[in-house]
Amino acid sequence: MRSNKLIATAALTAAGLALTSQAALAYQAGDIYVRAGIEKADISADELSRENNFNLAGGYLLHDKLGLEVGIGEAVDHDFALDSGAQGSLDRMPVTLLMNYYPLGGIEASRIQPFLGVGVNYTRFSSVDTDGADSLDIDDDYGVVGQVGMDMLITERIHATGYARYSEIDADFERNGSTVDEVRLDPLTVGAGITYRF
Repeated sequence: MRSNKLIATAALTAAGLALTSQAALAYQAGDIYVRAGIEKADISADELSRENNFNLAGGYLLHDKLGLEVGIGEAVDHDFALDSGAQGSLDRMPVTLLMNYYPLGGIEASRIQPFLGVGVNYTRFSSVDTDGADSLDIDDDYGVVGQVGMDMLITERIHATGYARYSEIDADFERNGSTVDEVRLDPLTVGAGITYRF
């Protein structure tokens, strides 16, 4: 529910910026961009806490309507309490590789640029602390990721960006090579940031 409110707020902000901006935003093949933003991940499992994190991304447009994007998030510190009784904290660092589709790419009069993306997510787990109990290990995981978002023009090269991203990610907690608990995270991440286009 909270994620729906954030998405609705981002959409309203996009509409407002699109109406007030007087410049145009035309994505074209060869464009390069970098983005910095803040994210909130709503993890589907109750075992891990919900946290904010910073994200950096960069992209290159192969075509007016298609581009590659690579993103990396800071290592997010989560508290966890497993069904097995184990408690502690861990760091989760997501890395994404996406192919984005820009339906309005190449249109000179556009003041907004919506985009849809699909790709793969790699999540690295580290710094697992079990509050003095026997240590746990967590395997890094790969999964499918989907993204929807919108760039809103501020200046010719600076844009405000809002997006939502869903990833299929599992965390397998192991002790001495045996699985203690399997947690399906599947985070729905809502983010906002500033994009600079070269």
